[in-house]
Parts: sequence; C-alpha cells; structure tokens
Amino acid sequence: MRISILGPLEVVGSQGPVTFTARRQQIVLAIVLWNANRVVPTEVLIDALWGQEPPATARSQVHISVSGIRKRLARSGLHALVSTRPPGYQAWIREGELDLHVFDQHVTRAHTQAANDELPEAAESFAQALRLWRGEPFAGVHGDRVSAIAAQLTDRRISVFEELTEVQLRLGRSTPMIGDLMALVGEHPFRERLRGQLMTALCAAGRQVEALREYRDMRALFARELGLEPSPRLRRLEHEILTGTHPAPFTVAQPRLPTSPLRTPAFS
Repeated sequence: MRISILGPLEVVGSQGPVTFTARRQQIVLAIVLWNANRVVPTEVLIDALWGQEPPATARSQVHISVSGIRKRLARSGLHALVSTRPPGYQAWIREGELDLHVFDQHVTRAHTQAANDELPEAAESFAQALRLWRGEPFAGVHGDRVSAIAAQLTDRRISVFEELTEVQLRLGRSTPMIGDLMALVGEHPFRERLRGQLMTALCAAGRQVEALREYRDMRALFARELGLEPSPRLRRLEHEILTGTHPAPFTVAQPRLPTSPLRTPAFS
C-alpha cells in the first residue's frame, strides 16, 4: 500500500490506484489520513463537512461517506485501511506507507546528522524529505478544514527547506540555492529566515548589491504592511554586508518538526 498526501491525494493498493471523486468522501478521507493511527471523532468530520450548520442527517451522511470510501478501497485490496473506532473512524497505516511519515523520518535523521556535524549527510536527508513533495498537499480536495491542514503542511515544507539551506550555506554551497530561495521569497515575502538566507547566499556569490536590495525590499514591505522594522538579526546581517564582514548563515530559533515518524497533529 502507498498513500500520498504531499501533493494530490493518492491511495494505491495491490489492485492499483483508488479514485475518489465525491467531495465528502475526499474530505473525510483526507482528515482521517492526516490523523493516521488516531481515532477521528465523527463530530470533527461533521464540522469539516458542514461547519456550524450541519443537517439533521449529518451523522448518517458521514457513515454513508465512510461506507463509500471502504467499498472503493476494498476493490484495490485495502479492506482494513479505514475502520470504525468509537467515537469515530481510524486509518491504520504502517511505517513507510504514508509519504508524510517517510518525510518525518528523513527530517528526524537529518536533525541527528546535523547535531553530529555530519553536514553532507544531513543535507542529503533534508533533500530526500523534500523530494517527496509533488505539489500542494491534498490538491484538488476542497474544504476549509483541509485547506488549513494543507497550509500547515506547506509551512513544514518551507521550514525544512530553510533547514536544508542553512546546512548548504555552512557547507559553502550557496550558489545552487539562490534560484529556489528567490522563488520562495517571492511566494512568502514575510519570512525573515528565507530572506536572510537569500541575502547570505547572494553575498557569498559576490552579489552584494542584490543582497542589500533584498533587505531594502523587506524593510519597505514591513513598514508598509506591518508598521515594523525587520528583526535585529536581519539588520545586523545588512550591516555585515555593508561593512564587508563575511556574514554567517542566517538562523532563527524555531521548534523542530515532530520526532516520531508516526506522529501527526490531531484533528487539525
């Protein structure tokens, strides 16, 4: 069995891929898979499908959706993937079957390698984690709750890219990162860590003028949209570039990703 949520939702069993076209089935399956190996209460699924105004038949409609999911799964040999577990439903997924779990395994290994100063190995482990992504998480599944989950996953992907970039900068591999950094800064202009890493990479490549322009762009954005100045660390980085001091890799303290490969946030 292979289940992919780091991109369009894909479930593949022994008889091939399983297709889900009904919106309710897609939403229910997405949330159950996101909470793999945890029981998802029926009330959570009702809220995801109808929000604050569910119909009187909401509970039975959830049951009908789950029955439809099971029938489709059974055709591909996945009879036991989704089961009833009071007060709701649960997806039983073993290690290595869900791409999100494999992603977490690679990231956990990379953290250990980086802590042991095994930087080339850490860079490769981070890169392996990022290669699992095939696009927007749960692409094609439409619902507010699923969109919120997708946003959380996307934030995790960017955080891992930032960690990979930090390792690559420490290894002196700045130039190959510039293109990806520019693209992500364009998509997420308020992320200081990304901007600082781009400035550092540009400076290391001898492109100090562009690095300083990135700082000015962020400062103007912060002033216009937030009424704030960039962080002291980013201002210090600008000073280092202006004075010709070789800037160290830009870092920002932040929580690590989950350390257990089978742990995912519940009911998000």
